[in-house]
Amino acid sequence: MTSISITPPTTIEDTWQIEGGTIGGTQPTFNGSPLFSGTYIKVGNLVHFEIQVDMDNITSFGTGQYYMTLPFPARVGYNFKDGCLHHASENRTFHVSGHVYAGSNQLTLWSADKVSSGVEDAPFTATFPHAITTADNFHIAGTYII
Repeated sequence: MTSISITPPTTIEDTWQIEGGTIGGTQPTFNGSPLFSGTYIKVGNLVHFEIQVDMDNITSFGTGQYYMTLPFPARVGYNFKDGCLHHASENRTFHVSGHVYAGSNQLTLWSADKVSSGVEDAPFTATFPHAITTADNFHIAGTYII
């Protein structure tokens, strides 16, 4: 009888230097370092990430569509739907999704918009899905292949 040996993939849990800003507009400004945090778990070529953004120290929210960076470029394009914007003053939450193209680590951020034909994604900006404030925060997570 032949014995089979299976070597499990290496698992790494870590943080990375998250960058973020806007596409097609002015960049947000901060009173100190941006309050972005994130962790990832990498098992072989599979990565699960989680990003948190606290808006307490933003002095200007900028204009244009928001983006964040992932820890590694994606092997293929992905659309992540595991995100949420917390609008603190009204105790409401809004859907946040992210899209990354194959070969890129730039995650563009989107939110759901109700239109006459149903629901579609629209760019997440300082004013959509609502006018954000420093009391708000958002998070997004997902799993992808690198």
